[in-house]
Amino acid sequence: MMAYIFLPLIMAVGAFMRYYHNTAIALWHDEAFSALYIRYPWLEMMQRIALDVHPPLYYLALRIWSMIGGSGLLSLRLFSILFGVLTVWAVYLFVKAAFENKSLALLAAAAVALNPFQIQYALEARMYTLGTFLVAISSYLLVRALQNKKYWFWYGVAVAAGIYTHYYVFLSVAAQGLFFLLWLLKNRKLKPLLYGTGAYLLALLLYLPWVPSFLTQISRVESSYWIPPMNKWSVPGTLWKMIFGGQGVRNSILAAATIVSVTVVIYFIKKIHNFQKWHILLGCAIPVAAAVVLSMRTNLYLDRYFVFASLYFAILIALALFSLNSRFWKFGLVGVLLAGSVFAFLKNWDDLAILNKPGMAAAAKYLNQTVGQGDRIYVGSSFIFFTFKYYNQTPVRPLLISDRPVSDIPHFSGTAILTDQDLILDYKNARKNDTIWLLWTTGFGGAKPDIPANWRQIEEHGYEDAPGFKGAIYTTKYKIN
Repeated sequence: MMAYIFLPLIMAVGAFMRYYHNTAIALWHDEAFSALYIRYPWLEMMQRIALDVHPPLYYLALRIWSMIGGSGLLSLRLFSILFGVLTVWAVYLFVKAAFENKSLALLAAAAVALNPFQIQYALEARMYTLGTFLVAISSYLLVRALQNKKYWFWYGVAVAAGIYTHYYVFLSVAAQGLFFLLWLLKNRKLKPLLYGTGAYLLALLLYLPWVPSFLTQISRVESSYWIPPMNKWSVPGTLWKMIFGGQGVRNSILAAATIVSVTVVIYFIKKIHNFQKWHILLGCAIPVAAAVVLSMRTNLYLDRYFVFASLYFAILIALALFSLNSRFWKFGLVGVLLAGSVFAFLKNWDDLAILNKPGMAAAAKYLNQTVGQGDRIYVGSSFIFFTFKYYNQTPVRPLLISDRPVSDIPHFSGTAILTDQDLILDYKNARKNDTIWLLWTTGFGGAKPDIPANWRQIEEHGYEDAPGFKGAIYTTKYKIN
């Protein structure tokens, strides 16, 4: 009875925290890909997705969603909210099935519902919450499959859906597979081995149509990618963000938080006797360890890609606190965890200072109201070009300033949805009396393009964006002398 009351309440709170200020931050570069992909015809959409570096399931699902709810920013992000809330439900099912304790399952669900890192990526029109849901539900199905063979089929389907959503889900699936092997070594049963092997073969069979695109995308990333190399603070920074989210803190705080995290993990291993603890521990450790190893060859270590692993970390902390013998410390520290999550959630929003940072939403609104039929719009960076294309309602097609054709532009600059017709290679050779609007940014390492002497500036407006790495977006109007 308790679950029927508290689980909907926990999910409702999680939904509110994911909806809070949801459209206050302007759509940004990565989200623009989601929004623009679904504008193409189905076949062309699939072809362009294959030219990028992510699998297609999220975009296909978002396309279907948009046919019902439209392609406005709220609708696009509501899709992420939906799966963020469903993840809370899936975590409850997983922990309840694994540990046969409803109170513990409710605590784990609450920890995920309030987790600032999970909330942070429910605010983006990207594949992260769909991926977290599929990771959580596949863990639940794996636990149930070890109890009842009829769940193996659905586990295989969930695995296939997960790896069709994000490539880092492969690492979570590897963690589940390793747990399954440990379970087999402990229990020495033949039938689960056969059924489990069948489930993974089913997932592989379902994935076969995407394998050629997968191999091409892997080769594309290995040849060049934008992610910076790791340093000694990469893993501590990830541990911090998986608990508190946000944009990072001082190294001294990271060091202290890492010591506390390691202590909690050691306590968890010693205190929890249920064999399912290895399911959770591997779900945390394998993705991080594998990403570190992979990054020795190609830089692939990025905090937001651990949103799937952070599910298990939130559960691990909740279980460790729940296992404390002293009721005072148990309920006291559980209260601190949940209150700390809410505090971090509010602080992260305060740090963003969104009321004064409308970004591209305001810049595009101004251009939509001001640009005339014969004007031109030149964009100084690909990192805002696709974003403006989403917002653009002017009668003018924007052009991206470039010094090379699409074939020579790095793929991570957006060539999957970029054509030579989108480029202006000789922007300085404007005709006399032309009116040109220059859209440029200080974010992503950008700066204002060089302006010819015969361009007379008429006006300029700046709009700060959030988070801070997006810098400010400027609209500058010129008249050519």
